[in-house]
Amino acid sequence: MSQIWHVSTNLPAQAAVIRIDDVHVDTEQTAFQRLSECAASYQKRYAGRTIGEVEGVQAARQLFHAIGVDPTKRRPSSEALLQRALKGKELHSVNSLVDVGNWCSLDFLLPIGIYDAEKIQGNVTIRTGTPADEYPALNNRTISLHNRYVLADENGAFGSPMTDSQRTAVDLNTHAAALVLYAPEDYDPDKLKEQAELFAQRVLDLCGGSLVSLEILVVVT
Repeated sequence: MSQIWHVSTNLPAQAAVIRIDDVHVDTEQTAFQRLSECAASYQKRYAGRTIGEVEGVQAARQLFHAIGVDPTKRRPSSEALLQRALKGKELHSVNSLVDVGNWCSLDFLLPIGIYDAEKIQGNVTIRTGTPADEYPALNNRTISLHNRYVLADENGAFGSPMTDSQRTAVDLNTHAAALVLYAPEDYDPDKLKEQAELFAQRVLDLCGGSLVSLEILVVVT
């Protein structure tokens, strides 16, 4: 059953939320090949130029500033991928679903979240983090989310544009996926919708499944 997602924060951001059921997650390398090709394209196009000169890189930085995170101290995941691409550093495959997500994050230059929907307990609230909001993150560090933009279920925070929790991570046993594409408040909503649709289609093409829902959630005014 799909969760209901709603926004309860005035932090200026948008989130495209996608639900896909019956996905098949494996270690097949097609998605990783697409990620690698995208990285090579950036390296070729922007050879000899700084990361700040890359078209579109400012959106994720603007998002982080808007939600109270200094992007010079905590680099957006999309920019971290871009930095590796520009320097020709090796990228790493995780699984087919995460690889699609990383491909889209690098392609769109926006942070993404990929969650096992069956590990999410009840409905989801996008809210401002409380002092109690923290979790063991995918980088094996405990992250504090006080005053941050967070995704929370009945058991507390499980996701954010910075890094996601281990609790709702996808793996080879994942069958239902919740995908999130994060953007600043003034990001073109039509562009965000198009990118979310492309994100969903890439997952469907490479991981199978059926699209259950796709919606854009915006800040409470």
